[in-house]
Amino acid sequence: MKIEPTFGRAEGGAERDAVSVAHEPCEKSALVTVVGDRFSTYCRLWRLDDAAARAPRRWHWPAFLFSSLWFFFRRMPVWGTIWFIVPPLAMTTFTLMGLPLLAAVVFVVCRVLAGILANSLYLSHCRRIVRKVIAGHGGAHRRHAELQKAGGVSYTALVIALAVTASQNTLINLAVRSMPKENPMQSSVHLPANRPDPDLEYAEREAYEEELRAIAMTAWPAGVAADGNVCIVELRLTPPGKVLDANVLEPCTLDEAQRERLLVEIRRTDFTVEGKMRFFTRHTVIGLRG
Repeated sequence: MKIEPTFGRAEGGAERDAVSVAHEPCEKSALVTVVGDRFSTYCRLWRLDDAAARAPRRWHWPAFLFSSLWFFFRRMPVWGTIWFIVPPLAMTTFTLMGLPLLAAVVFVVCRVLAGILANSLYLSHCRRIVRKVIAGHGGAHRRHAELQKAGGVSYTALVIALAVTASQNTLINLAVRSMPKENPMQSSVHLPANRPDPDLEYAEREAYEEELRAIAMTAWPAGVAADGNVCIVELRLTPPGKVLDANVLEPCTLDEAQRERLLVEIRRTDFTVEGKMRFFTRHTVIGLRG
């Protein structure tokens, strides 16, 4: 019995598979629809015609210059949101911490990363759209319409992103300006703005005490030699210089009668010193020496 091999069914299946594949849109033609008018530029950036199938080029100027705005414009809202929030938040934080140089470094690094990653991210985004449309829709016309709908650019998203960016920059500037500015060299102890010279202050206080001593010496008992005698007088004053009470403290070389005469005269004396009332103290001790 002779058995003849039959290939008709297999050949028919292969022909049907070839026809099916022929009707499936190739990736490149689908990417043309997704990207739109700028496909020739992105085809070169993605190296789609490169026989070696190398990775996309590592630099994209629009993404470097505009970062989040470019991502929103190219319908990549997730990446646009990341670049819209993370860099300004980090920069504002470092600025408020008093690290403006680090904030500038963050700004440059984020822009450079956007320029480096943009081509690869956009290619992955477009291929994901192509796979989703091919898997979910049948028919060449339907797929073409869905690819156009999901791809291209969005001027609406660009305008909204521009408006939000302007508002964001305004809020950041207001927040930074509202923070109190501290001088790192300033002492933690608060000092008045026009603090007097301490040496001058001490000299003026010494002069005030000398004037009080000179006034007290006018009450020195008559007939008592000033040379060789010493006496310490405690005064209780009321502004501007009226004596409320006076006492003699030890050591004192005067006798009791001389002390009493001294106190009587001192109680009658006006100790007002014009122009130096800031040094006035209600309890004053004056040393009288001959």
